[in-house]
Amino acid sequence: MQKQLKTFTESRQFQIFFIGIILLSGVIVGLDSYPKISDEYGMILHSLDNIILGLFVFEICLKLTSFWPRVHEFFKDGWNIFDFIIVGACFLPFDGQSIIVLRLLRVLRIVRLVGTIPELKLIVNTLLKSIPSLGYIGILLFILFYIYACLGTFLFRENDPIHFESLHISLLSLFRVATLEDWTDIMYTAIYGCQNYGYSGVEDLCKNSQAFSFLGWFYFVSFVLLATFIFFNLFIGVIISNMEDIKEKERLRLDPDLARLGKSDPDIKILLNKIKKDMVLLESHVSFLESVEEQRFKDKR
Repeated sequence: MQKQLKTFTESRQFQIFFIGIILLSGVIVGLDSYPKISDEYGMILHSLDNIILGLFVFEICLKLTSFWPRVHEFFKDGWNIFDFIIVGACFLPFDGQSIIVLRLLRVLRIVRLVGTIPELKLIVNTLLKSIPSLGYIGILLFILFYIYACLGTFLFRENDPIHFESLHISLLSLFRVATLEDWTDIMYTAIYGCQNYGYSGVEDLCKNSQAFSFLGWFYFVSFVLLATFIFFNLFIGVIISNMEDIKEKERLRLDPDLARLGKSDPDIKILLNKIKKDMVLLESHVSFLESVEEQRFKDKR
């Protein structure tokens, strides 16, 4: 009975049904944010919300029953813990100003969609696994920002006090440059001087105009190339690498025979990748030989 119940809760139909319920919950929360709709149909929306909450409780109870008596295994999955907390917190007594917390929990129920759809779960798990590596890249990025902010403050403080008056303002300006949001205005102010560009209407702030014709464009272009393109690709590379690792672990989990083979041979992943590459190379050779044989047959005719 429990095996059948677990199979039922893990079935595609069960997941699709509750994906629809989560989407309906999101629509109800969205409609409730409009005062006119909330005033006119508030009772209906509240009743539907209670029904949806009851269905979520029913889902949690079914999953807990399918793990009985080893209920603790249900809480080994972080997504199950998240679902349990979100659903359970909706029953806490909220009134007065604390009602905003209840509304926030109703919105967070939509996040359960991530744990229900495997592809979204894979992306989130990849991001969580990438946090340590991304943290180190973030440290390198901060060092780059700090060096360029110090240089920018020393070089452009007199010419452009709006963007480089102090170190923290320089950091904020460089963040704007890294987002590529009107960064050329800051660059042209450095290239042509504040008297000729960027300070129209605030001429009183331009007290010592200096033009950095070469150093201006070199400073900003080099920063954009490093901060925006190189480090952005590093972030993408780390995430893609971790995604491949998670996919491999999931494949091993779903294939017990392959998982046992992987435990007995720590180099199984390297061996599998080598076999795949050899198969691709072999297919290309076969295709080439077939084309040569076909051409020889045509020449004979």
